[in-house]
Amino acid sequence: MKNFSLLILTIILSACGSQPRQAPPVTFPVCDFTNAPDGSAPRGYGVLVPAIEGTLHPIALSTVSITDLALLRRVVVQDVKAMRSASQQLKVYTRIVNCTDYPIILEARTQYLDANQIIAEPVTAWKRMHLPPRTLGNYQESSIMQPMPDSFLIELREQQ
Repeated sequence: MKNFSLLILTIILSACGSQPRQAPPVTFPVCDFTNAPDGSAPRGYGVLVPAIEGTLHPIALSTVSITDLALLRRVVVQDVKAMRSASQQLKVYTRIVNCTDYPIILEARTQYLDANQIIAEPVTAWKRMHLPPRTLGNYQESSIMQPMPDSFLIELREQQ
């Protein structure tokens, strides 16, 4: 009987030890800036080039431009998307992560451009986003004028 108990105990212990332990899922954002040394926004398609060559670095379009350099190591733009509505409005969305241990108030606005990179409608008003520590925030905007814009640029800054 003693040998049988040892056999059962050995089987139980070997079964417990054979399954790899997995870390529990993370329930809050953990930011890693090592892959984004020059900024933390995904690159879109197209670039805005200066009229006089060499006077300005090309600016990526259809993305988020973090205009406040103090934010570069404090927030991450996790995603940028754009889609057409049934009425052909260009709707833009972005998800921003507060990587800090304190609340941040951000402001965002959108510039819509036509296929010739000419402003397609007035720049939107600044919208505020309150992000508690280590949380996600969302920004969205829709174009309103005809002809419909071809691309966009979302500007992001800390509250002024």
